[in-house]
Amino acid sequence: MGVDESSRRTFELLANETRLGIISALGEASGEGGYATLSFSELQEATGIEDNGHFNYHLKKLVEEFVEDREDGYALTLAGIRAYQAIVAQQQLPSTEVAPFDLHSADECHCGGVIEAWYENGRFHAECNECDESIQYYPVSPRSFDVADPDTLVTAAARRITRDESSMVRGVCPYCTGNVTWSFEMPEGYWAENGMQQEDIVSHVACDDCAWFMYGTIGGKARFNTIISSFLATRGHDPWREPPWGEPFEYTERVLSDDPWRLELTYELEGDELTVTVDGSLNVIDHELTEGAVDRED
Repeated sequence: MGVDESSRRTFELLANETRLGIISALGEASGEGGYATLSFSELQEATGIEDNGHFNYHLKKLVEEFVEDREDGYALTLAGIRAYQAIVAQQQLPSTEVAPFDLHSADECHCGGVIEAWYENGRFHAECNECDESIQYYPVSPRSFDVADPDTLVTAAARRITRDESSMVRGVCPYCTGNVTWSFEMPEGYWAENGMQQEDIVSHVACDDCAWFMYGTIGGKARFNTIISSFLATRGHDPWREPPWGEPFEYTERVLSDDPWRLELTYELEGDELTVTVDGSLNVIDHELTEGAVDRED
């Protein structure tokens, strides 16, 4: 897909240090009460540009798309806020690293190995130290944890992944708020290339606009559906609070139809069984709860 004229103009507008400075100044002046509105002189002083003509020229370039010209001054538009957020996100230290450590909140690997976690290149990693199977590989901002405390990295990663997964399950991209599309067909060779365990059926969800995507097991992603999350939470395992790499419940999945997609998921926990039927967007269209369906171990 090529770059259209509108997108090209957007990049050209932002490819200037003075304009980025104006957006940053408006963003940095904001506080808990909301995004700030600054007068011409206040904004010029905040950017540190003394030449009135130079400052006015670049400010006018930003007005309408990134900056709103109000009666009492200038403020960021929604696009301007997004640009400021992108600027802040880039002000991170790419050299931030956390050495491997045992991920105690993860179950033992199927091979008997220990799951280790670490941080490098802006991503949280979790992998078996024996068979090298990867269970998590996801971007996490270094601003969200203390490099000296690995537990804070685990918490930050869990929160980030939970937020993104739950938003995707609700059909909204967590980054651009665009609509998302689910599919259940994997690219050939994906699992082998990424060192991940093969699953018969896995879900893939991608934003229709910005193309942000996530992979995962169908039962794992669907746990954020209200009916499923309520079943799990009332039996002591709240998916909103527990790390996404630990699934302390058993579930099976079965394809009922692939045109349209209909999948049957059965969750077993504390001796009870919840069977749900989901469609191609992981919406629950039918469910049945059977209490005491599974014999509990003594």
